Amino acid sequence: MSKIDEMEQLARISKVGPIARRYFAMNAFDGTLTILGIVLASHFASHFDARAVVAAGIGACLAMMFSGLAGTYLAEKAERERELREMENALLRNLDSTIYKRASRFAIIISSIVDGFAPFITGLMLLVPFFFVLFNPTIWGIGVIVSVATGFILLFLLGIFLGRVSEQNQWLYGLQTLAAGLGTAAAIILLEIFLTF
Repeated sequence: MSKIDEMEQLARISKVGPIARRYFAMNAFDGTLTILGIVLASHFASHFDARAVVAAGIGACLAMMFSGLAGTYLAEKAERERELREMENALLRNLDSTIYKRASRFAIIISSIVDGFAPFITGLMLLVPFFFVLFNPTIWGIGVIVSVATGFILLFLLGIFLGRVSEQNQWLYGLQTLAAGLGTAAAIILLEIFLTF
């Protein structure tokens, strides 16, 4: 059996696919909204400092990544170990050297990686324009527009993805996730207006 076939078998036994999809969608959503919030708050607070946005953004991305990696690893490990113990009690045998144990470990690792890197990658995508602004501060406005547009596009695509997974109306899901982004933007703008009084 090839390594790919073995991984497919472990994924099938552990049923990690649906779990990984949920983690991906949920945390990519979080990563996008978090960096969108940083960008908009900085802009509407008239704090036009690309270095601060990049530093705060990367810090937030790293925090979400390590939180996802560690938190999901511990949560999935606890859940999978409980399931294995229940299976061992039902079968009256130890499963340590079985494919079920390997499948459990595989699911823990895959879930942790997806949960950790989904917000990190989507967050970095929104920060890319500000790396250019670092070298040319006069394009700050363009950087904000490109970053926010990227965030809204990612949110809409995440909705499309969720629509496909649920086999429901993809466009409706896309509009719902986009609405969450627009709501976040509106809340930040209103907050900044309130704080200026």
